[in-house]
Amino acid sequence: MPLCMAGAICTIVRRVQAGLRAEGLFWIQALFLLLIFTFGTSAYSQRLIQDEHGWVYVNHRGEALLRPFIYDNGPDYFEESLARFVHDGKMGFHDEALRIWVPARYDFAFPFVNGKAQVGMDCHRVSDGEHRSVYCQHWDSIVHPVSGSTFAPDH
Repeated sequence: MPLCMAGAICTIVRRVQAGLRAEGLFWIQALFLLLIFTFGTSAYSQRLIQDEHGWVYVNHRGEALLRPFIYDNGPDYFEESLARFVHDGKMGFHDEALRIWVPARYDFAFPFVNGKAQVGMDCHRVSDGEHRSVYCQHWDSIVHPVSGSTFAPDH
């Protein structure tokens, strides 16, 4: 499991980040995140690094495995054991072992809450400073693939 996905270490990391952000020390926060995610190895022999395209999980040989959806200046948080990832401009969901449970087929997806996630198609993003809003023509709700059905991971 990557260093800041769950547990006491993640709580410490998030508190340090919040404190640095509150003090306006964004450059220290960026350095802190870079160090944590570059040198933080996981129980699954995966690391989260930055390459020329952004954040990416790599295996022990340095081969790209999966690109996380970036939220709050870092990889998406795990909600109900799944986090969002991006592939070819679409979003899906993976677990901590990087097994894909929902393939990347949605233009946008919100995290799972109470076993459901809102997913959108035909979406566009509108930037407002450092933040972006997402507007979709079609919204749907999907059931959590682990707790809500008998789905198996995609790989």
